[in-house]
Amino acid sequence: MPRTRHFALCCFCWALTLATGAAAAPDPACRDWYFRESLPAIRDWEDRLGRWEQETFESARTPVLPIPASGEAVVWPNPLPLRLLPQDAASGSVRVHSRGGKMIVERLRGGVAPAEEQVAAGAEVLGYQHPGGGGHDQWYHAYHRKFDRLTRFRPQLARFALDVDTPLDLQRGENELALEFRNAVPQPLTLLVRGELRTPGQTRDLGRQTIELAPGANAVCRLPVNLDAPGGSLAIISIHDGEDRYWFPLLTHVEQVAPVLASIGQILADTPDAAAAPKLSELQRRAGQWSASGTAAGSAWRELFEQASAMRDELLLNRLAFDTLLFVKRKPFFSEQPFMDAHHLFNRPGGGIYRLSPVRPDGRVTPVADALGDGVYRDVCLHWDARRLLFAWGNGSDNWDGQLSYHIYEVGVDGNGLRQITAGPKNDCEPFYLPNGQIGFTSDRSEHFVMCGGDRHAPNLFVTDAAGTEVRRLSFNVFNDFNPALLPDGRIIYSRWEYNERSVTSLHNPFTMHPDGRMVSPYYGNATIRPNVVMFPRPVPGSNLVMALFTAHHGQTHGAVGLIDVRRGIDGPQPLTVLTPHVPITGEKAEDSRAGWFGDPQPLNENAWLCSYTPTVLPWLETTWALYVADGHGNLGLVYRDPDISCAEAVPLASRPQPHVLPPAPAGTDSRDAVATLVLTDVYQGLPDVPRGSAKSLRIIEDVPRESVHRGGVVCTSGTLIFTVKRVLGTVPVEPDGSAYFTVPANRNVYFEVLDADRLEIQRMRSVLCLKPGEQRGCIGCHEPRNHAPPVRNVGALRRTPSQPEPPPWGTEILSYLRDVQPLLNARCVPCHAFDRPANGVILTDDLTDQFCISYEELLPYLSVAISNRWDHPDDVVARPPYTYGSKVSELTKILRSGHHGVQLTSEDWDRLATWIDANGVYYDRYESEHYDQRRILRGPVRQALSKIFQRRCGRCHGSDDGQHDTWWLSLNRRDVRLSRALAAPLSAAAGGWGRCPETVFADTGDPDYQSLLAVLTALRTTLDEHPREDLLSLRGTDAERQAVELPSPPKLAAAGTDEVGDGWVNLLTIPWESGTAGWTPNNDGQPRRNRDVTDQPLRLGGRRYSTGLGTHAPSEIVYRLDGRYTRFTCLAGTAERGGSVVFQVYGDDRKLFDSGTLHGLGEVHRLDLPIVGVQKLRLVVTDAGNGYIHDMANWASPRLLLAE
Repeated sequence: MPRTRHFALCCFCWALTLATGAAAAPDPACRDWYFRESLPAIRDWEDRLGRWEQETFESARTPVLPIPASGEAVVWPNPLPLRLLPQDAASGSVRVHSRGGKMIVERLRGGVAPAEEQVAAGAEVLGYQHPGGGGHDQWYHAYHRKFDRLTRFRPQLARFALDVDTPLDLQRGENELALEFRNAVPQPLTLLVRGELRTPGQTRDLGRQTIELAPGANAVCRLPVNLDAPGGSLAIISIHDGEDRYWFPLLTHVEQVAPVLASIGQILADTPDAAAAPKLSELQRRAGQWSASGTAAGSAWRELFEQASAMRDELLLNRLAFDTLLFVKRKPFFSEQPFMDAHHLFNRPGGGIYRLSPVRPDGRVTPVADALGDGVYRDVCLHWDARRLLFAWGNGSDNWDGQLSYHIYEVGVDGNGLRQITAGPKNDCEPFYLPNGQIGFTSDRSEHFVMCGGDRHAPNLFVTDAAGTEVRRLSFNVFNDFNPALLPDGRIIYSRWEYNERSVTSLHNPFTMHPDGRMVSPYYGNATIRPNVVMFPRPVPGSNLVMALFTAHHGQTHGAVGLIDVRRGIDGPQPLTVLTPHVPITGEKAEDSRAGWFGDPQPLNENAWLCSYTPTVLPWLETTWALYVADGHGNLGLVYRDPDISCAEAVPLASRPQPHVLPPAPAGTDSRDAVATLVLTDVYQGLPDVPRGSAKSLRIIEDVPRESVHRGGVVCTSGTLIFTVKRVLGTVPVEPDGSAYFTVPANRNVYFEVLDADRLEIQRMRSVLCLKPGEQRGCIGCHEPRNHAPPVRNVGALRRTPSQPEPPPWGTEILSYLRDVQPLLNARCVPCHAFDRPANGVILTDDLTDQFCISYEELLPYLSVAISNRWDHPDDVVARPPYTYGSKVSELTKILRSGHHGVQLTSEDWDRLATWIDANGVYYDRYESEHYDQRRILRGPVRQALSKIFQRRCGRCHGSDDGQHDTWWLSLNRRDVRLSRALAAPLSAAAGGWGRCPETVFADTGDPDYQSLLAVLTALRTTLDEHPREDLLSLRGTDAERQAVELPSPPKLAAAGTDEVGDGWVNLLTIPWESGTAGWTPNNDGQPRRNRDVTDQPLRLGGRRYSTGLGTHAPSEIVYRLDGRYTRFTCLAGTAERGGSVVFQVYGDDRKLFDSGTLHGLGEVHRLDLPIVGVQKLRLVVTDAGNGYIHDMANWASPRLLLAE
């Protein structure tokens, strides 16, 4: 269809308006070109300002505006170019005058009477905030722009007034800056005016002039400003009145014509146009021959820019094969994390759904649906017959009260036949038509929350009939489903967030499923760290590709746009073609974009697409988003901009082929009592270096959804940085050929672990599979690439009926550490591991700590577990090799299997312990947490009361950190309060205590502090009786609750490391070290500390304080030159921080004398007594045990040397 050509008129719009003084606004397309031109201008300004700031003191970087003491008003000179200002800002001004010692600021805009602001002289005042400037969102993204500093000023009293007719409209070539001065005092004035212009690569002097002003006189100073090259420049104008200096900036910009011409060249290379090619050649000739000598040189360059911009937009718009489109007017979603928030978080209302015809900036806009009320219109889906559309309307609500909930509507494209399809208190969004007659949508009807977020409901996929009466749930994803669409083959493509023992921030990627909920499969990126979030996956018409938006985990519905071609792979960068080369593909948080942001990509073909776009770094501004047509190079042509509200979701009003019809979801599809069947062809596919015959069974674990907990916030489920609770459904056998054939419960999120003959983990899945009732699925192996074909051979497991999971002996209740694991420790371990770390290495009693229990916290460092909450770490995204996590490689298992002091575990004991470790060390069995925020029982008044006593009686030995690193202190014996460690350990043995302190703390139970402690802990125990914490609830009515635990007699108190020297012994610290390094220190000096740890707290090892020693942090090396003068070296070595893991090593002349092996957390302390006869150089080394140096504080206590005779 031929298009109406309107762009030639644009070239004269500004000139006509300025020449005639007409009130009519310039053409919207012309304004848009300059709005987009602000991006390269700002990039240039930031570069010039970066160099200027290096030469200018911080205190001198804010402009100083002279304000006459006479009370006369002056207008702040806006430094921004007229062409780069929005229309409303160009007509506004800021006026300042002095009154009564204060500065009175008036803002004039749109004929409205100005409101007065009073500020002190010299206080910083905002003159104007350009939409292209920086800002800060409600999460933690700060976008900084240096030029924002120049749109602020400090008003200072002066003896003169200054008038500059800004904003200026400087052009390429010669310009003149006129400054008018007026003497405001009864004495003559002499002013010195200086100017400089900072352009790319140089600073030019604009000259200096002396202005003589008689009382009451005016004078005009004129400075030449030669802008001889395209791009942005910075002018600094200074006025000196004696010792007083005032100054203001001017930001200039000359239109960048070359990039526009290059864009036209790209467009014509993709789509040759015989009529346009000569026009491009003529524009290129004029650009190359431009000269500043002509009388109209500046206007000629500007006309060239506008003609080139018009041609670019025209060529792009000519690619549109339709004359009407649908779009939405709305304010941008303000919430972060749109895949979580958009369903229910409140957003700024306004707008509607409209038609634009013809499709051009001056096309006619007519409403389709805009009268439903004060809500948000979103999620337009056009039927393939182009006669009707679906959309969602409403607004967010945390209360599920139905007052503001989103619901699904349908309306004809002419605005007739509006009907509501869904209703109720829940939020229904993102509708889409299915060719089987159903309607799909996402909804929070599943009533579960995001595991790691605040009050955020997690949506899943649903379908309903056309009347909205037969709603069926398709997806039972524990996490989130969002942005569904339909592929030509009839499958639903949608984005899914999951983080089962994987990165919480990195995996929000396209999946596919059939319209009946079956065949859920990853489409792209399930082991890809960038992009973090893939939104709006949409099939490209006539192609096998999918177009999508790439954004950040903590971002919004904006980012880069690209194509996904899964024929080139299903992970990593190879399948991606980025269409917006200057927009960053961001990680966990949205990075700064110097090229604006894209949203709502709507593919037309592989080389053309519609989108919304804002040429700003701030994505939530109400009016900056407009509709564009783009090509494969990221070139943009304006489709439509509304000056009063942003626009989004452009959809061509054109019919398209109906997708393939797949069966609908039947009744009972959401049943949780049914089963499905799965066949595994060969478990060894994807298990490199695992010998055949090693795998004996699969453990099936359910990631339990967080349902019916009607409040948000992170719920503590474990100390291993995961978010879910786990149910072990059982194990099934693996055949000798590596195959397995078994049933799993339908509509459950299950994953699998490969076990060896000892039922210890070889590998785990770290994703989830959810099958529908009666579904039969197959997989090839374990972590093998999805696009691999299965081996051509018989599958042994298929020769029999499917296995039924064999549940563990203790049943299939959700795992609870206190109920399922602690009884084993009480019976096998507590007889030895009951008191302090120096005596026992770890404490394994079940005393309750702030969030868990003592044994749980003590054992965590000995587990090899996966991590979800380590943002954007590649180990938490890509598949890890076998034997990375779990019971087979955990230090705890190795210690016990080595014959740990004759401890004998039964087969069930081993199964309990290994299952718990392989379930990633989960602690709690439920999400409900009614009475204790984050399960914490030792907070608030309880913690305050305990801390006062700790500081008074314990801090001298145990440090000044309120005992927060010691489980012995903040704990409660739930059976007998008097046996709580804070009471029993410091109480003398004569008074019935344990007497574990070298110096008596509580001589008897009559000590006032003992009585205070007892009262606080007794009250806490009473509270827990009335309102049990959830770990205690898991014990209700079980054998674990009734288990009797008898503590052994306390062992003899081990002698503390002595600090005394004599009899030939020398304190190592009396010798200066030759060199010393620490891997981390708070002040970044990288130096170990003498007699303190690296945080300048007392030296502690295993919960005990030492007065002398070396405090360091892995990786560390401390070298002493001994010159063979000593024969023995003794010290104690131990970690000083929970959660870390280090290795201590001692070298004598490069010969290793000692290696501690890996030490975890606040675990055991090693006593060293090493022969060093003849050693010239002693090296004390601490490594990070190969797993990073987080929490790796490590101390050497009481180091001594024995002199040679």
